[in-house]
Amino acid sequence: MRRIVSIAVAALAVAGVFAARSGMRQPAPEEGGKKLIDLKSDLMGPVAPGDSVVFLVGNFAAQHNGAVITCDSAVRYSDMRIEFFGNVLINKNTTYIYGDRAEYDGELNEARVYSDIVKVVDGDATLYTYKFLFNTKKNIGEFADGGVMLNRENLLESVRGYYYADTKELIAVDRVEMRNDEYELKGDSVVYNMATDNAFFFDRTNIWNKDGDYLYADRGSYDKADTLYIVTRNGYILTEKQEIWSDSLHYYRAEDHVILRRDLQLDDAEHKVIAFGDYGEYWKEPGNAFLTRRPAVVSYDLSQGDSLFMCADSMYLFTINENALRRAAAAAKADSLTRLKTDSALLGTTHHPAGELPEGRPAADSLGSPRVPAAGPAGGPRFAAGRFRPGFAGRSGRRSARHAGRRCPESLPQGAGRQVEGGPKSRCGQGQEGKTGGDRQKTPG
Repeated sequence: MRRIVSIAVAALAVAGVFAARSGMRQPAPEEGGKKLIDLKSDLMGPVAPGDSVVFLVGNFAAQHNGAVITCDSAVRYSDMRIEFFGNVLINKNTTYIYGDRAEYDGELNEARVYSDIVKVVDGDATLYTYKFLFNTKKNIGEFADGGVMLNRENLLESVRGYYYADTKELIAVDRVEMRNDEYELKGDSVVYNMATDNAFFFDRTNIWNKDGDYLYADRGSYDKADTLYIVTRNGYILTEKQEIWSDSLHYYRAEDHVILRRDLQLDDAEHKVIAFGDYGEYWKEPGNAFLTRRPAVVSYDLSQGDSLFMCADSMYLFTINENALRRAAAAAKADSLTRLKTDSALLGTTHHPAGELPEGRPAADSLGSPRVPAAGPAGGPRFAAGRFRPGFAGRSGRRSARHAGRRCPESLPQGAGRQVEGGPKSRCGQGQEGKTGGDRQKTPG
């Protein structure tokens, strides 16, 4: 009898091996509405004679709820419980989970993946953790021992997290930190969309943007497309010169424009002004603000005397930068002086028209008289000989030319402008010339 039982067990094992080799498996029937796990391998057999636990090695693959699981080897404990070893890969749609070992429970549709570092890849996003739980029916993953996600330029860290493959979202919980080129965030929990890089944040969220501005909120969101922070509870903004409180706010960081709603307070330390209201808008540069719904403004600049209180139905506060206006006025004045000096220099430049006093040509006219360019007063314009000069209009061109060429003897060439005997002295201490033109007198010998 014992011999017959041994033969039967051996026959069943051989049949199982041949069935696994051929890749055949009967269609998995449903038990209580649940699908059985489909699997295949090159070799399959009982772990021990008469044991219901079966090992599977060689090109192993299993499928359940559309998720495909591959590994080096596996042990099937029952139709709904399998353990996988070596190079484990679980794939469903765009989700790929890599580990060293995994346990799968078909009753719960859950795969527990273990490794020194478990890697979960979905498009550009990669999640690293130590243990990962994935539900193949709901397409939801979970980690509880710390995880880090990298998605393009974004880095997200948290102690716990929930991964939703269908919506491409990661819910990070407990000591959350997030960094990218735009901002750095720390808070209790964040919902991050891997496709759009948008984020929702909740209690005790602290955000520092790349310009150094600080934002606090107990609930809000970030829209990357518009670089827009939306705070819906306990909003607070701190910049280098301003401090803003409001129940809710919209902060357009690219434009440095803030819209405030309900119980707002704005303190501008640079201009020493505090503003209140239930609705307002603020522009960081140049520092303008619009207030309505019971607005009030208090100026506490004591250098101008006592504090000042103002209220109205609506108020618009605008900033005049006096230093900038003074700099602009000084720059305009300097520019006008530069243009004036340039014009004066151009007027004071000696111009020799073509044919007059070229280099190498004797400075004498056709009658042998010296041809000397006229010089005006110091710093004044200079006029070439033979050209029109103011003050000589109405006289003949020849006489005007001779007067234009007359100058003090010490600056004339030797032999030019000799003194007439007995003639009156000039202001330069020399005798004046005689008559011009044909009546010109010559000194004897």
